[in-house]
Amino acid sequence: MNEPIRILSDLHLGHHASLARKIWQVEPLYKGAATVIFNGDTVEMRSERNRERAVKILREVEQFCGNQTAATHFINGNHDPIISTVNHLEVGAGSLLVTHGDTLFHEDDDEPWHAGDVADESPSDASMGALRRLESILSTNKRVATAANVAEFNIPNGTWGQFTTFMKQTWPPRNLARMVSTWRNNPLDALHLVRLYHPTARCVIVGHTHRPGIWRRNGYCVINTGSYLPMLGRLAVDYEDGIVTARKVVFRRRRFHLGHVVARFQANGRLREI
Repeated sequence: MNEPIRILSDLHLGHHASLARKIWQVEPLYKGAATVIFNGDTVEMRSERNRERAVKILREVEQFCGNQTAATHFINGNHDPIISTVNHLEVGAGSLLVTHGDTLFHEDDDEPWHAGDVADESPSDASMGALRRLESILSTNKRVATAANVAEFNIPNGTWGQFTTFMKQTWPPRNLARMVSTWRNNPLDALHLVRLYHPTARCVIVGHTHRPGIWRRNGYCVINTGSYLPMLGRLAVDYEDGIVTARKVVFRRRRFHLGHVVARFQANGRLREI
């Protein structure tokens, strides 16, 4: 991929509460990028009754991206499992692992954090075996998401739709407790993911939980790029010449723009802030 590479996620185009109503609103985010990666949940495609509308939106997205000078790559998410067959991408000779993040929430004890099936292999064989297993888990996740027909909650447009979405996600109280637990555990789960399946990567870029943030531990970094739904905000992540830069994404005049830098660090070799 040509650099600079820019990573975005969770536009949820077609969701009534999303601030991103049309794909052209992200055009300013293409400025200065040679490659743009949409890391899952770009288009809202979970509900069967909205699939026809979602396909129309997807065609608009494809046309828009085809008209940009930067190349565009799509990683699938649990809300758009058929947008591409790509479950993850390696950036910067493998120093960054980019995946949507939904695979971090398997409840089966055998997936994804147990490595018994590669424990007796040589280091090189174990690494290849782990990567193959990661791809198998990600692919299985997407097959399940593709087969699912999630019942759609009737969400109105505008501010009331945003409030309705918030209430749906936080009520009853156990939903809010589950959300907070997910936010708390997500960075550690992502670190487990990269250590087990891709130990050469120093940084993992995810979305999915809609909570933007940057977490560092033991020489590794996890960046969650948030979402284009309201409330929590969003980040754009750039990679160029071994440097990772995370910026706020701001919404003004109906378009999304790069905001101030919140973190910059060297990702090749030992992770260090600059």
